[in-house]
Amino acid sequence: MRWLLATVVVLVASSSAFAEELLPSRPLVALVTALPDAAPVSFDLLDVREAQRAEKTPPRNDSTPHSIFVIKQHLGIAGGYDNGSAHGSIGFYITVAELGRWNFGVPSFEVGVGRYPTYDARLNQSFMKEEVAFFVSMASAHYRAGYIEALGVNWYVNLEQVFDVHASRVGSQLGISFSRK
Repeated sequence: MRWLLATVVVLVASSSAFAEELLPSRPLVALVTALPDAAPVSFDLLDVREAQRAEKTPPRNDSTPHSIFVIKQHLGIAGGYDNGSAHGSIGFYITVAELGRWNFGVPSFEVGVGRYPTYDARLNQSFMKEEVAFFVSMASAHYRAGYIEALGVNWYVNLEQVFDVHASRVGSQLGISFSRK
């Protein structure tokens, strides 16, 4: 801190001592350079935007699709209560078929938390304990409930049958999921 204070005092004192001196100057020579003529360029913003849209837009197909198979990716949360234990998870779902507002999924992987009975040998007592759990969503049905315009996603209510890998048992969950399609 002393060095900082000493540096400030020296710089303040030295700047006022040299303030009366004039700086040397010299004349500047201005160079004139002729630029080549530019080719005519269209700055019409509408034409540029239309050309960009034409590049990105696929050709229009007026025929209706003959298949209900549409692959969508969903990210969601779900929870359930089965066999005396509560569980919840975050999952990544893939749906392969769409029928009206319903989407039907394939098996997918989920990570969550579950309450499981645990035995403490020291206390000779059994109690419920929360632990990390892995689930496999064996079958899922997602009902498209609406569109969230601010996020640009559809939201779905999902019902699913899950297999709890930690407890080796099946269960069911209810939740919500989000998809861009």
